[in-house]
Amino acid sequence: MSEQNNQNNNEQEQYSAPVSSFLDDVVNSEKSQDAAGTEKENAKEDTKKEKTHKEKNAANSKKLRHGMMSTALTVVFIAVVVMINIVATVLFDRYPITIDLTKDNIYSISEESEEYVKKIDTDVIITVFAEEDTFTGLSTYTKQAVEVMKKYSQYNSRISYRFVDIDSNPDIVSEYEADSVSDLDIIVETNPAEDIKRTRKITLLDLVEFNDEFLQQISDYGMTIDNVLEYYCGGDELTLLSYYGGYVESSSAEQAFTSALMTVTDPNPVNVVFLTGRNEVSTLEYLQTLLKANGYNVSSVDITSEEIPEDASVVVIPAPQNDYMPDEVRKIADYMNNNGDLGKQLIYCASLAQGKTPNLDEFLEEYGVQIGDGVVCETAADHYYQMPYITVTNDVSGNFDQDMATSDPTVLNYYSRPIKLLFDEQDRVGTEAYIKSTENAYIADANTGETIERGQQIYTAVASKVVFLEDGGSTYSNLIVFGSVDTLSDSILSYNQFQNREYILSLLNGITHKTDGIVIQPKVIEGNVFDVNEKQRNTLSTVFILVIPAAVLIVGGVIWLRRKNR
Repeated sequence: MSEQNNQNNNEQEQYSAPVSSFLDDVVNSEKSQDAAGTEKENAKEDTKKEKTHKEKNAANSKKLRHGMMSTALTVVFIAVVVMINIVATVLFDRYPITIDLTKDNIYSISEESEEYVKKIDTDVIITVFAEEDTFTGLSTYTKQAVEVMKKYSQYNSRISYRFVDIDSNPDIVSEYEADSVSDLDIIVETNPAEDIKRTRKITLLDLVEFNDEFLQQISDYGMTIDNVLEYYCGGDELTLLSYYGGYVESSSAEQAFTSALMTVTDPNPVNVVFLTGRNEVSTLEYLQTLLKANGYNVSSVDITSEEIPEDASVVVIPAPQNDYMPDEVRKIADYMNNNGDLGKQLIYCASLAQGKTPNLDEFLEEYGVQIGDGVVCETAADHYYQMPYITVTNDVSGNFDQDMATSDPTVLNYYSRPIKLLFDEQDRVGTEAYIKSTENAYIADANTGETIERGQQIYTAVASKVVFLEDGGSTYSNLIVFGSVDTLSDSILSYNQFQNREYILSLLNGITHKTDGIVIQPKVIEGNVFDVNEKQRNTLSTVFILVIPAAVLIVGGVIWLRRKNR
C-alpha cells in the first residue's frame, strides 16, 4: 500500500512540474505582452505628445505672427490718423473751411474776382482795425466782408490779412497817419519792388449799398451819403449805419476788396473824377461803385470852387441842369488839352431835364458834337422796351469791346436826346457814332409827342483830338457823349438782360488802356447761412483734434489686447 502511495506521489510529481512551468510561462508571456503593450502605449503617447507639442508650437507661432501683424497695422493706422489730424489742423488754420448755404452764395466771390486774384504777383496785406469777434459781430454785412476777405487769402498765398485792435497797437496805427485810420477801417496795402507803398482804405460804408429810394430822398434835399455822415452823424459811419441801416439793401464787400487789390497792385491806376456843383441830374452812384470795383480811383470835385486834379484820367459831367460858367468851361478845356500833351478822357451825359446850356454846348461843338432837342423813339415794338422812348438797339460799335462777353450787345436807352455830328474830321479832331438807333427811329417833342424828324439817330458818340509825337506816335484826348444820363443810371446798369454795364466798362477800359475789366454785382444778403460761432468752432476743434484720435487709440488698443490673448 505504501508502494502504491509512493507511486501515486511520483505520478503526481510528474504532472505537477510541467503545469507549474506552464503557468510560469503563461505569466511570463502575459508580462511580456503587458510590457510590450505598455511600451507600445508609451510609444503612442510619446508620439501623440510630440505631435501635440508641434501643433502647439505651430499655433503659438501663427498666433504670434498674427498678433505682430495686427499690432503693426494698428500702429500704422493710428499714426496715419494722427498725421491726418495734424495736417488737417494746419490746413484749416491756413485755409479756414466755410460752408455757404445762401441762395446767392454771399460768402463766396465771383469767378471773375477769383481769376483776377490768382494772378496777383505782389505781396498784399489787408489790415482790419478791430478784433475779429468785434468786427464780425457788428452785422451780417461785416461778417460777410470778413469771409470774403478770407477767400482772397485762400486763392492767393501772397495775400494775407490781420486784425489789429486800434487801442492796443498805437505803434501800428502810427504807420498809417496818411490814411487817417479809425476804428473799424480796413487798409489794403502793398510794397512793390520800387519801394513805393500803395494803400487803399475801405470803410464800413464801402461794404454796403443803400437802396435807390433812400438815395433819391436825400438827393431831393441836395445831399449825399457823405453829407449825411458829416452833418448828422459827426463823421461816425457806425452811427450812420445804426440810424439808416434799414435802408441798406446789398453788400458791396467784393467790389470793395477787389477794387482795392486792383488799385494797389496796378502801377498806373486810373483816376476818375465826377464833377458836381451845377445841380446835376444824377450822381451815378452805381457807375461809381462799378468803377471802384474794377480798380478805378473815384472821387468828386465841385467845379464851382475846385480845380480838376492834374492826375485825373477821366472826368464825368453827369447832366448839369445849370450851365457852366465860362471859367468852369475853361477848367475842362484846360484839362482836355493837358498842356498840349492830351491823353485825357471826358464823359458828358445829357438829359431832357437840362435847361439851356450855351457855354457847355459851345465847348462840345468845338469837338464836332451837338446835343439836339426832343427824345429819340422807335416805331417797331421789338426795338423799344415798354414805351417808344425807352429804346433797345444792337447797332453798337465794335471799338473797345475787348472786355465784353458777347459780340452782339444790346443797349437800353432811356429818354435819350439825339446827338448830331458836325463833321467827320477837322483840326485834328475826328468824330464817330458809337451807338445808333434803327433807320425807322424818329425824334419826338418831349412835351407834345409830335414827330420832329425821322431816320436813324445817334445815342452815343466819341470825338477824339490827336497830337502827333516826335517819335512818330500819337496821343488822344477823347470826348464821350451820351444822349441820356439815364443810360448810365443805377437801375439800367443793374439790368442783366441788357449790356449797358459791360459796354461802358469795356469802353472805359479800352480808352484808358486799362484791361481785364471785372463786372461785380452787389449781393443782397437774405436767408440763413451755415454759421459756426466761436464756441462751436472750439467744440469742433476739440472733437477732431482730441476726441477722435483718443477714440481711435482706445479702440485700437482693445483690439490689439483681445487678439494678443486669443
